Amino acid sequence: MAEKDYVIIPMDRLGVVGTQKDIAGAIRFINTLIDAGKEVSWLIRPARIFTDDFPEGHIYSPGGFIIKAEPEICEQLKNSEIVHSFITSSFEMQIKIDRKRIALYTGKGAADFCTKPLIEVLELTGFRHECLNDKDIRSGLLKEFDVFLVPGGPDAGESYYWGLGDQGYNNIKEFVNDKGSYFGICAGAYLPLTSLSEDNRYWLNLIDATDDQELDYWRTGTGFVRVRVVENMHPFAFGVATGSVNTFDIVYWEGPAIKILRDSVKILARFDEFIASGTNTDYPRWNLLDNTPAKDSIDNWYNILTRDRFNKYLRDNAAFVETKINGNKMILYSPHAEFGSIGITQRKDSQVFQLITNGLFYLSICI
Repeated sequence: MAEKDYVIIPMDRLGVVGTQKDIAGAIRFINTLIDAGKEVSWLIRPARIFTDDFPEGHIYSPGGFIIKAEPEICEQLKNSEIVHSFITSSFEMQIKIDRKRIALYTGKGAADFCTKPLIEVLELTGFRHECLNDKDIRSGLLKEFDVFLVPGGPDAGESYYWGLGDQGYNNIKEFVNDKGSYFGICAGAYLPLTSLSEDNRYWLNLIDATDDQELDYWRTGTGFVRVRVVENMHPFAFGVATGSVNTFDIVYWEGPAIKILRDSVKILARFDEFIASGTNTDYPRWNLLDNTPAKDSIDNWYNILTRDRFNKYLRDNAAFVETKINGNKMILYSPHAEFGSIGITQRKDSQVFQLITNGLFYLSICI
């Protein structure tokens, strides 16, 4: 790596914000480079890097991007507000990000109140994707993609089955077993679970994890929760976690309390603490700013999460997990990172959006 041949775009966490004033804009810029076939790598471990801004060396957190300092790219950076530095020495802590074709499920069973915020995050951060409905999945179109992104829905899986049927389910299983990666959120995290009941025909029975309450998503409700990161160095938490102990606050909406059946499934984060909900005693007394999905979870849904329900069904259970099938990655998020922050920043600046973008980048690297 010759002097000033490469640039680092850091994504370090700085409290509730980051080194980038516009986190989504920086990620969008990275995705334009990936789509254009440019060389982009991801910093996957803390690294002391010597740069023009820190000639004595500086420890950068994982999650930063390394790009080749081509004249056109340098000119774009110069005319932007993206924080960047020129690298002046070699190091080996990065891994190349490949371009992946993303299929977003928008057919029967995918709820508009879940898909719309997710599409907003994808567009805000520049992730190209194609929407596939249930008929597309049943006809076999999924095999043309690399990543299957499944959003939340109105229940714990039965609505997905109503649209996809056995043929759609078999095509998803074949996709994951063959070459594809799977990213499920809320109902999309229920879908691959393994049921221990013969009465539940609505899950894919793909992974070694379940929910003891099976299809009873209604037993919890909606609210704001605190999640404790277990795998602090895992890419899903880049830019959100730093150091050895990390928590973050997020919108929860009746997602699974994931129980691990075998160690082939790794817990990334656990439910830690109840924060707020729509009850009179637990209603948030701070400004949620412009974040409509967060407001809706508190004001416009009558199945309200309570402290007792949280303690009974969620506390210490897995909230974020990952596994592999035939070497193909699967990541499941029970809460809704795409619903954004629960205060502090405007929606577009939500730090937890990085849980979505990190997940997609993680599915685009060989690690």
